[in-house]
Amino acid sequence: MSASIVGSRLDYCNALFYGVTQSTMKKLQRVQNNLARVVCDVGWRHAHSADLLRVFHWLPVHKWVMFKAASLCYQSCRFGQPAYLPRASYIPARHLRSSNSDRLNEPPTRIAIGERRFSHYAPRTWNSLPTTVRSADSYDSFKARLKTHLFDTV
Repeated sequence: MSASIVGSRLDYCNALFYGVTQSTMKKLQRVQNNLARVVCDVGWRHAHSADLLRVFHWLPVHKWVMFKAASLCYQSCRFGQPAYLPRASYIPARHLRSSNSDRLNEPPTRIAIGERRFSHYAPRTWNSLPTTVRSADSYDSFKARLKTHLFDTV
């Protein structure tokens, strides 16, 4: 019961975790590692936390933030949901090979803190994904491809 509470707290509004300091991200990762140890009932000397996360198919916190942002981009691009996320498609000035690449426009920022806005980092995350992941036919296949891609890049 307590593990589900901690897990849901880590997942709640994790889009706010993008761009936090490395020390804050390490603290959040430590919470997730301890959660995996509690669920497995394993002490810190008996198993490495990365192995436990892989057993549960849990992404590290910084990859989970990317997963959630990319998932929202997929839903916005394909279904127009949620309605508060407008689709800002990448439309070049002239015809290029990248015109049909299903990319999103990254709005410019003038200050460093502007890069932490969802409207800036979500398109950047989306555009960094391979075309095979972005061009998934269904939301379930997108999530599976995305999770596989993020696990492979850990």
